[in-house]
Amino acid sequence: MSARGQGRGGPQQGANPGRGRGGDSRGAGDRGRGGPQQGFNPGRGGPQQGANPGRGRGGDSRGAGDRGRGGGYRGSGGGGRGRGSDGGDRGFYRDDFAVAKGVIFSPDNETLEAPDEAVTTKENALIRPREEISLSGLSLDDYTLPSRPSYGKQGRPIVLRTNYFKMTANPKAVIYRYNITISPQIKNPSGGVNRRKTRRLVELLIANNPPLQSAGVATDYGTMFITAAKLQLGGKSMNLEQKFFEAEDAGPRDTAINYKVKFEEDASMPVGDLLEYISSPPGTTPSGFDKGRIIQALNIIMTRTANERPAIYGGGNSNKFYTYPPSSDRWFDLGSGLIALKGFYTSVRTSTLRVLVNINVANAAYYPPMSLLGLMRTHTPQKANDARSGLEAFITKLKVSHQYLKKKRVKTVQGFSHPSPQSGHTYPPLGNARNLTFECPELQATGKISVMDYFKRKYQIVLKYPDEPCINLGTKQNPVFVPPELLEVEPGQPYGKKLSEDQTARMITFAVRKPAENARRIIGQGADMMGLSESNQNLVAFGVKVAPKMITVNARVLPAGMVQYKSKQNRPTPYPTARGNWDIRDKAFSDARQLRNWTFIKFVDNDINRADVDEFRKIARNCGINSDNPEPPNGVTTPIRPGKDFQDPNDKVIQNTLGVASQKGLKVLLVILPDNNAFIYSRVKFWAETRYGIQTICCVGLKFREKGPQYWANIAHKFNLKLGGLNQLLPADKLGYLKDGKTMLVGIDVTHPSPGSLKGSPSIAGVVASINGQYGQWPASMQAQKSREEMVQKLEEMFGERLELWQRHNKGGLPERIIIYRDGVSEGQYRKLLELELPQVRNACKKRYPGGRGPKISIVVCGKRHHTRFYPTRLEDADERGQQNPHNGTVVDRGVTMEKGWDFFLQAHYCLQGTAKPTHYVVVLDENSMDADGLESLTHNLCYMFGRATKAVSLCPPAYYADLLCERGRAYLYKDFNARENATVSSDQEFDWDRAEWIKGVHPSIKDSMFYI
Repeated sequence: MSARGQGRGGPQQGANPGRGRGGDSRGAGDRGRGGPQQGFNPGRGGPQQGANPGRGRGGDSRGAGDRGRGGGYRGSGGGGRGRGSDGGDRGFYRDDFAVAKGVIFSPDNETLEAPDEAVTTKENALIRPREEISLSGLSLDDYTLPSRPSYGKQGRPIVLRTNYFKMTANPKAVIYRYNITISPQIKNPSGGVNRRKTRRLVELLIANNPPLQSAGVATDYGTMFITAAKLQLGGKSMNLEQKFFEAEDAGPRDTAINYKVKFEEDASMPVGDLLEYISSPPGTTPSGFDKGRIIQALNIIMTRTANERPAIYGGGNSNKFYTYPPSSDRWFDLGSGLIALKGFYTSVRTSTLRVLVNINVANAAYYPPMSLLGLMRTHTPQKANDARSGLEAFITKLKVSHQYLKKKRVKTVQGFSHPSPQSGHTYPPLGNARNLTFECPELQATGKISVMDYFKRKYQIVLKYPDEPCINLGTKQNPVFVPPELLEVEPGQPYGKKLSEDQTARMITFAVRKPAENARRIIGQGADMMGLSESNQNLVAFGVKVAPKMITVNARVLPAGMVQYKSKQNRPTPYPTARGNWDIRDKAFSDARQLRNWTFIKFVDNDINRADVDEFRKIARNCGINSDNPEPPNGVTTPIRPGKDFQDPNDKVIQNTLGVASQKGLKVLLVILPDNNAFIYSRVKFWAETRYGIQTICCVGLKFREKGPQYWANIAHKFNLKLGGLNQLLPADKLGYLKDGKTMLVGIDVTHPSPGSLKGSPSIAGVVASINGQYGQWPASMQAQKSREEMVQKLEEMFGERLELWQRHNKGGLPERIIIYRDGVSEGQYRKLLELELPQVRNACKKRYPGGRGPKISIVVCGKRHHTRFYPTRLEDADERGQQNPHNGTVVDRGVTMEKGWDFFLQAHYCLQGTAKPTHYVVVLDENSMDADGLESLTHNLCYMFGRATKAVSLCPPAYYADLLCERGRAYLYKDFNARENATVSSDQEFDWDRAEWIKGVHPSIKDSMFYI
């Protein structure tokens, strides 16, 4: 061991791996030093298992079914940081905001203001008849979105508050942008920019340059500065120098790198141009105006206050900010070593005649700042036989600190010990302080010394837990092993991977709050965190002021939908709905199919028997489904053992069982599972749908037995759709543009690999489409494509398949109109959608429509990943069941919608729990000359057509079905999308397209069905 290595840290092989950044542990309570903590209330009294907050669910019910859609809360939050002392929770985690049942949000001492009449007048004035807008000669650079043809008038008018705050700006002000380049670039050992150290360098630069400290200067701490006045650069650029040192150091070392930071004048942005833009007609833009750049600058300005406050995490180039509770006994335990934090999201948006600041509550999973050993013992591996791999993946890349060198040092966890023959090391896997040895001439002239003896002799530290695996804080080539009891997890580190199903349930419990409670948090702590006050000198310097109260908007509640079933007299009959719900008692499916060549399979050894299945058959018969006896009569019982190891023989059991069913000619299977095990479910779907062509409906055994008729009716809905039947339909007077049956509705979505997937795992694109004028069957096409590519690459092929199926169901005819509901496209991708996806749709049509004629196409983008929320202002405009959300059918197309475009927010569903999130619909193409009322009412009515639910859903069914389809593709590639759960998969292993189990489509015998439902 070199002298240099001995002087800087723990037992090290080779060069010093470098210095880390410190910072005190904030809001962590009295944790002690590395004891065997089991929960999140360390104290000093002994191990604790942490709270079990129970389970919950929120949002709308998108139809009951046999199982949930798995885990998948993927965490969020910006890069971890934390400066200063514990600033307290400022009320974030108190119960002050809880509201009683039947209470709507009404701020104290605030008079409700009517929606801004000047905005309404301007909105009306900007409506231009279609004949005035010529599309000829316009390129995508000139014109990307259709103008709004009208504002909706249908429905009962109401007034809502919304979580937007009005920003006023000095029209004569100019905002200046300066790009910064840091040389040499600060990189992580594994490559890529080290954001934490880059931020620290920028903070040092600001501290040493008074002009950068003044009001009227803001930064993203990485790439740019925004100023209210020109910087004196002495030209177009200027170079500054800054030596790097960590916060816990008094100053830079003699050997510290002297970084060069180049400031380059990039743009001057008159605020008046933005104000002119948001008040001008569609198709008009000030010369040289770039809306995106000035909005980016305003966002950086708005986040300066939160970025500079101590004990607030996130920020930087992020727009989400979080804070810890004041003590660890108030942490919300998500289980398996994670806690949930509350915070706020902020974004500057524009609408007609005004600039707005959107603030919303945010929730994220974070690592708790505690002893690393305590964290390791709290973490529960996903698989019992894979404790090492699961735990190592959980803690790798964590920032941890130690103080045994008298000064605090922050390092990055690289994992446990591994044999490394290429570097000459032969460390045991999962080595501990007893069996990890190394040469250390300073302490032992000959032979090797153990880590345990090294710390005892070098630092007089007697380890309490020497048998725990040591942590590598160096590199694979030059490891530095430190016992975990000497390490503390640094605060402010978000967990960016996919949560387990149980953690997701707990996160929902944590996040779900009534709208009034969330609104109170926003106008209280949210507004305070973002500095929405007249005393904010930074905003004053930029000529900006933000009103500290929410704006109000005009809204309407559309008439409740109707659904059509067959009556007892076997006649098509429309039925009313209440609060977006209805039941199926005394009703039969519109087209009920017969259940033949089927049986039930139990992958669990329980007492569910033929009598239970016959009870289900009775309910299905009430819905109109007649079924043959299952064959064999008593089903098939093939128990599988617990666990979800990828090498688990369960996979072979599933394959063989379904293979035998296929050989016997069975076409439909009711599959009874032991629990919600995502691996087992995924493998059932993979083998049944891609290899054997069998329709399967999966359910959990306990639910099948206990939940009874309503649960069985939900299963019947799925059976009928998979068999090609029709459940509920829309009455003819609710079809609107669809009434003549010559319009094909299409849903398109793309899903991407989640954290923990194999490197290069593909994205999955899916297309669903109606097959006739009944709009009750939605067969589909799907394919894997290049990783994280949002635009559908093989859309022409998949769209062509949908057109050909329409032809087969319509005597060779093709649709005259096509309306596409495209899910998941962000605002910045609208142009890309028109450039890359629309031509493929046109090409697919061109090849099939005779004489070069084609259909008229409209494309509506559906967005759920937004932060717009609405709050009733009168109790009679709120739902009646205690949540106090707006009524289902609430539509908003004014006040917070686009200044140059056609969009609207629609809350079609009744929100069972928490604050309702409306869907944002944006029209990016309209060749069908629709109007606002027509599109809004059509979209609302379609939300009653989701075939497996007896309630209106929050997302228009074509897009919802496409979303489910893509999730099915994820199930087929479960092993690749959850590779980090597999101990046999190395971290550098990549997805192999040539050896992948699935790339596209399903078995030919079910390809024209709704197999994915």
